[in-house]
Amino acid sequence: MNPSNLHFRQLCISLIGMVLTLMPFGLAQRGYAQAIAAPDPAESSKPEDNKYTLAGTVVNSLTGEPIRRAAVVISGHASGATLTDNSGYFEFGGLAEGRIFVGATKPGFLSEPGTPNGRIPLQVGPDASPVVLKMIPAGVIVGRVTTRDGDPIEGLLVRTIAKQNLGGRQIWFDRQNQALTDENGDFRLANLPAATYYVAVDQSQETTLSQPGTPNAREQGYAKVFYPGVSELSAATPLELQAGQEAKANFTLTAEPIYQVSGVVNRHEDLAGLAFTRQAGESFDFTQNAAMQHGKFQTKLPAGAYVVRGFSTTGVSCLTAGSSVVVSSDSSTVHIVLLPAASIPIAVRTESSGGTIERAEASGGHGIAGMSLQLVPSTASLNQSGRWWTPPSTEIQNVEPGVYKVEINAVSPWWVKSVQCGSVDLLRDDLTVAAGVQPSSIEVTLRDDAATLSGTVEQAEQREQTTVLLVQLHRVRNLVKALTTTQGRFQFQGVAPGDYALLAFDNVDQLEYANPDVLNPYLSAAAHISLQPRGMASINLTVSPISR
Repeated sequence: MNPSNLHFRQLCISLIGMVLTLMPFGLAQRGYAQAIAAPDPAESSKPEDNKYTLAGTVVNSLTGEPIRRAAVVISGHASGATLTDNSGYFEFGGLAEGRIFVGATKPGFLSEPGTPNGRIPLQVGPDASPVVLKMIPAGVIVGRVTTRDGDPIEGLLVRTIAKQNLGGRQIWFDRQNQALTDENGDFRLANLPAATYYVAVDQSQETTLSQPGTPNAREQGYAKVFYPGVSELSAATPLELQAGQEAKANFTLTAEPIYQVSGVVNRHEDLAGLAFTRQAGESFDFTQNAAMQHGKFQTKLPAGAYVVRGFSTTGVSCLTAGSSVVVSSDSSTVHIVLLPAASIPIAVRTESSGGTIERAEASGGHGIAGMSLQLVPSTASLNQSGRWWTPPSTEIQNVEPGVYKVEINAVSPWWVKSVQCGSVDLLRDDLTVAAGVQPSSIEVTLRDDAATLSGTVEQAEQREQTTVLLVQLHRVRNLVKALTTTQGRFQFQGVAPGDYALLAFDNVDQLEYANPDVLNPYLSAAAHISLQPRGMASINLTVSPISR
């Protein structure tokens, strides 16, 4: 190594501790590594008392140019961090033989798609070759927010919205990328991977006067809008951002007059406060909290129809029947009628293969440990999440009106035989919760002769992350369980006897496997297995490619 490189490494040593400390908190994104042939492997791996060296370079995957001062991190049986020099070169010495993971990070660059956690596995030893860590340039969205008169608006929060895989469902979620507009109304959203984005400007947190300096000037504010300036996500224009691309999203906002609203609430016992939400399609564009005192409230709102939620000190919530509170002017006589949010009892019974049927109380009776149940909105809108039930609770509380799918899991020796709510089979159909109506209890039947399925995924131990999907066939709706392999192995417990298809994928982040239309085309290449009651089976899988 030449003297300049040696001097550079000495300067970097003091930075290594800082890099390792900040890495888990997302200081920068991870990179992708790919092994390449070396003219002389001895140059990259020189044994000295059974210690070896790992060397390589970090490059821009689009241009091939080296990336200087990128942080390279290794983990596994050895750990460490260093920075690349001006030629993109890095080196780790004194490594014992074994398997490690290596990745690179640098602000403005991201890992290439399909690289879980931005790292790849490598084998350190006498035959180790130099590596090339490829990083892809991040995208940027810039823009300006102004009034219709062209005046800049300072201090508004701008955020990106992109799809995220949640249990095999692609849902639009707010990303962590956000920025405040500056004194010129400008914003910059950086470090974005190539994807489809919506851009939103949040409602203003402070009001202004419609005619400053004049008597009785009315307060005004800005509601939330999506690019190019609409209140509903369904009407917004998405931005298709490519790697390293800079896209522009300018906003022109119109201020809305703010009205003084006060009144009384029919259910005020234990209420800690109210939340007013103005609906805009399946989402909302304005929210405002209001304190409660002796059943009375006072707040400031723009015109529109609002859903009002009340929150009690005991955690129980109530709400109006839809957007039933309409604001069009100042008013001191608003009467809000709140209805209790649904609380759905959960009843569990166990069924023995020996013929015994026993009711298990949700306070922790036998057969319930490890069981979970979730109500998932069937038409998930922006940031909408489900409601969970786990023992020792006896009910699912605060279920708002809507249509829900039921996702339920049990652990061996139990499997889920049936889930009923009145006459509705929740393994086949959705649960509809109406405003002000308390649904029947959800009746779960568990049986004690579950099967266990173990297996391996070929070469999965050489991958950072592999996901196995267990798909139960011959149902109106596919029932899918997902597991991530550990050193190439997996085990499903609490599996109902029956016929199954199995698939293994390197990365399911972009695969909406809970959608039968997406998953079914892969089933023709799946492995198939039939499981018997109390059966223990094993299977070996290969990784399936994901269609792009």
